[in-house]
Amino acid sequence: MLGIVALLSGIRFQLKGIELVALCITVTLVLMAEIFNTAVEMMMDILTDAYNTKVKLIKDISAAVVVLTCLNAVAVGYIIFLRKLFR
Repeated sequence: MLGIVALLSGIRFQLKGIELVALCITVTLVLMAEIFNTAVEMMMDILTDAYNTKVKLIKDISAAVVVLTCLNAVAVGYIIFLRKLFR
């Protein structure tokens, strides 16, 4: 949802082509990270029903990838939109 808002804001603020490309790639990376995280978690749930510390670690690492990707998205958005917002 926020990705769509970011892209629409990019169009509204008339970002340069390269900035829109960076924004699109960033939004896509976040969505891909979410999809892979979901796939990993579902696969781990299929493999075992019992609590397993290694499965928990795998799920935590998969979730950490999503967090890092989201932090990157925030940084990209900050860099792209900061000068547009305070102009």
